[in-house]
Amino acid sequence: MSYLSRMEIPAGLSALRRQQARWVCAGTLAAASTLYVASPFFTLWSITSAIRSHDMGSLNTCLKWESVRSGLKNQVVDSLIGPPHADDELPEFGASFASSAVSNAIDEEVRPDRLGVLVDHLMPPAAQSGTHQGLYGMLRGVHMHFTHPGVFEASMLVPGHENETPLRLQMRIHAFQWKIHHIDLPAPRPHPLIEASAGPLPQPVTQP
Repeated sequence: MSYLSRMEIPAGLSALRRQQARWVCAGTLAAASTLYVASPFFTLWSITSAIRSHDMGSLNTCLKWESVRSGLKNQVVDSLIGPPHADDELPEFGASFASSAVSNAIDEEVRPDRLGVLVDHLMPPAAQSGTHQGLYGMLRGVHMHFTHPGVFEASMLVPGHENETPLRLQMRIHAFQWKIHHIDLPAPRPHPLIEASAGPLPQPVTQP
């Protein structure tokens, strides 16, 4: 065997190893991407399973309490106060008083030790059925999608609140774990405005 033929073997092995390394990197990246995309769906399944089995300890670990409380305060205050009235002489005082009252009430009620009460109030017992059919019934009406690489949202119509807006959960990653960051509770749907004209009705055109 000549010297040139002996030199081709290491070159071929080096190319093969580089190709194998590229395949390993590509496979690792694909697996990591698949795991990342699937992870919020597994978290949502864990949340519904915890609700179904009334496992408040597991459900508690899926909540970012500070962010959830802050979002609920804004939602409740906006629904109570609404846009300021033109004839309100003390709008800032009224808004401040309502915000303080809502903040205190949510701080008192929305706590980890009262999580079971909150779930029972929001979800009727039929939706918390311990059967697989009950779990499937909770998930089949859920709409899930990414709104950002690090933000995942899920919305569903809550039984007993079909005529209201869906319950919306926003999840974000905290310490390598998806957690509920924001909750929009069901609320009355806004009614479309109907404009009426006070002008004269158009007269039909008559042929001469």
